[in-house]
Amino acid sequence: MNKTNADSSLPALPQTPHTRTLVALIGLLFAAAFLLGMGALINIARNLNSEELQKSYFYTQKALETRTATSAALISSFAVWDSAYDHLNGIADTQWAYKERNLGDPLFINNGYEGVFVIDRKSTKYGLLNGRLTEVALSRYLDTSLGSLIDAAQDAAAQARAVDRFALFNGWPALVTAAAIQPGDDGTRVDPASLSVMIFVDQLTPAKLLKLGQAYGLTGLAIEAPGVQTSSRPQLNLGRTGYRLTWDQPRPGNDLLWSVVPPLLAAGMVLCLLLGYFFRFALRTSQQMDSNYRVLKVSNQALEASEERFRAVAEAASDWIWETDEQGRILYLSTRFVAVTGFTSDDWLGKPLEQLLHCDTLPIDTWLADLRNSQPHTAHLRCTYRDHCAQPRYCRVSARPILQDGQVAGFRGTASDITDEVAAHAQIQHLSMHDALTGLPNRNLLARHLEEALGRLSHPPGNHGNAHGLTLLLLDLDDFKPINDTLGHPVGDAVLLEVAKRLRDATREQDLVARLGGDEFLMVLSGLTNDKEIDRFCARLIESMRQPIVHGDQQLYIGASMGIAQSHLQGPDPTELIRCADIALYAAKAEGKNTWRYFSAQMNEEIQHRRHLENELRLAVKNHEFILHYQPRYELDGMTIVSVEALVRWDHPIEGLISPDAFIPLAEQTELIVPLGRWVLREACETARHWPGDLMVSVNLSPAQFSRSDVVADVRETLIQTGLPAHRLELEITENVMLNDIDNALHIMNALKELGVRLNMDDFGTGYSSLGYLRTYPFDSIKIDKRFIAAMALGSNDRAVVQAIINLGKAMGLKVTAEGVETEQQLALLNSDACHEVQGFYMSRPIDKLALGRLLAQQDEARLPSRSA
Repeated sequence: MNKTNADSSLPALPQTPHTRTLVALIGLLFAAAFLLGMGALINIARNLNSEELQKSYFYTQKALETRTATSAALISSFAVWDSAYDHLNGIADTQWAYKERNLGDPLFINNGYEGVFVIDRKSTKYGLLNGRLTEVALSRYLDTSLGSLIDAAQDAAAQARAVDRFALFNGWPALVTAAAIQPGDDGTRVDPASLSVMIFVDQLTPAKLLKLGQAYGLTGLAIEAPGVQTSSRPQLNLGRTGYRLTWDQPRPGNDLLWSVVPPLLAAGMVLCLLLGYFFRFALRTSQQMDSNYRVLKVSNQALEASEERFRAVAEAASDWIWETDEQGRILYLSTRFVAVTGFTSDDWLGKPLEQLLHCDTLPIDTWLADLRNSQPHTAHLRCTYRDHCAQPRYCRVSARPILQDGQVAGFRGTASDITDEVAAHAQIQHLSMHDALTGLPNRNLLARHLEEALGRLSHPPGNHGNAHGLTLLLLDLDDFKPINDTLGHPVGDAVLLEVAKRLRDATREQDLVARLGGDEFLMVLSGLTNDKEIDRFCARLIESMRQPIVHGDQQLYIGASMGIAQSHLQGPDPTELIRCADIALYAAKAEGKNTWRYFSAQMNEEIQHRRHLENELRLAVKNHEFILHYQPRYELDGMTIVSVEALVRWDHPIEGLISPDAFIPLAEQTELIVPLGRWVLREACETARHWPGDLMVSVNLSPAQFSRSDVVADVRETLIQTGLPAHRLELEITENVMLNDIDNALHIMNALKELGVRLNMDDFGTGYSSLGYLRTYPFDSIKIDKRFIAAMALGSNDRAVVQAIINLGKAMGLKVTAEGVETEQQLALLNSDACHEVQGFYMSRPIDKLALGRLLAQQDEARLPSRSA
């Protein structure tokens, strides 16, 4: 009686409406799931039908391809045959072909060919119709262009293969296979245009289609005439005949639906009955839960204290939990504390918290005292401690007062381990100031070091400051790029690591070695200002750099060039010091490898001169101050001009004609090479358009044009605008183009070949892997570097190199040109070595287009008598 009264005094929250809502939601979810399942099943059936349809298309195409390949192989065995060539290529030998059954009725009886014909461009020389001789021309039966069929078969004669197409034969679709009749593989070479053509006609009759369909699991394989529509059957066009190949569409998905849907519907009905029973049971249970709810509310009050503790844990998202009494002694440590620190809880229970945790900025007891006097809230503090192995660790500590009857009875908090976070932050700080590969200081740390060191020099503290200045050595590696490009970046990285080690070993503790990027390093030497000492240091450093670097089973060799700037001479500005060192490095590399140069005012003047020349070059490009000279290229057999190389000259208004060696490198560095290269290409093509015959013009392409412009678009636009036939344009490309970007260069060259232009590898023999490039890239010709030509008369080794290049070019089907021919002896040697073409001062120097016009006219006049004869 008392319990009932107590329960009735508590408010009750009805649960039945919520249960009804839940029951309705479950019913809707079940219906949705059932509908989704049905939809998925229908989709699966549709996909099965679609996949089976695609398979039927595949097998139909495969069946046609197999029949085509079989016919091509059979006709090739008859056409590429010495006897067939002897008896059929001239006047057809009917005795040999039909009566001796070499090309007779077995082809109809055994192979099913309704028509077998031998034709040329004039007539049908031999014909079988259904295994019997016929004198009717093939054009009466076959509805296709015999001329194009003959052209295709003769074009394929070089590969000894057949061609095929679908056409109408006697008004019915047939597979027509043709092959040029030629000798077998006995080395005999004949003109393809003179060959007769053998033709097999295979009509796609219903009997053949039935057999073909059975072989590939296709039912109802048949021919559909034009104008007949069978939308429910798949179709495959038979060439341009207008007829289509059709077959029955397999539908496994429909079978799946008929086998699955009825049982699925029956199961759904059973589940509906079960759910109805479940819903009724749930509603009754909900009513019983309503009566028990008030009793559960009393039990919830007993859990509030425990919920408060775990609420604090959830708010702090900590690793381990701690509690202390009012004096800060530890009363509780969670089990996570053991896993993180390695201690046991008993090791620290009863000890002050500040004995476990330490903060450099604020004592723990002072922090907790501040929490006592403030409003109850959670506070955070970064602390350190040592784990059971005495290793330092970091944690983020949170705390809040424990209140009992409004009084602070202790503190509760969490500690989140942030050791990895602190280490990661330190690593980030290190990476921001150091090179990721070598570990050397980077530009950021270098700038800070220079500012601090130069600041100390400007304001020395008593006698302890360094009053002798700083010396900056900017070092650039020689011969590093070939290693990095040919052996790969991993090998290049290994070289950079070894260089960094040698530089650190060569410097003192107070010096700084930084990597600026790529293969550039900067050394900041403190107190080393005597030039003799610096020279000795540089000599030792270069000697160290020249020592071989062992990587795997390879020995790699590099060198170094250095530019030197000194703060007591060039001033205390860090940026200016680095600029001066860079100018000195530029001068050192210009004078050769493995050397060093001090910055001087004269170097700065040279840089200013270079900038002045750059400005003049920009104006020259804008004002079109360039002209082209042309150097002919002669065919050794007859010494006739077959090509002309376009060479650009700068017609300077003051200095006159300037050779390309003086301004092309500058144009490549300043990106002026792009508009200049386009002008040269357009001017050369426009001039060559008026030359007689098929005389080619050869234009050099700079590697910078490949990387900074769309070369393919430039060439295409130039050919369209000038009207020069593509086969009369030859582009000369050096190996540096391939070294810079192998994949992109190959893509561009293939695109250029698709335009129809010719490609020539210039300076062949001087690169690192020219033979590999010849095998990979679509070159039409090669130019032997003039250094080999100049030396070939001096020794047998150089001539042997030239002979080897000529033989290599011939073996690969390439034209070989020798450039730089300057003596009669050189010309005679190249003639005896059977070189294809020559170019050089001995035949003609580069001349303007007017002089070239006269030279070409003279050559035409020299040919006139032979032409009239």
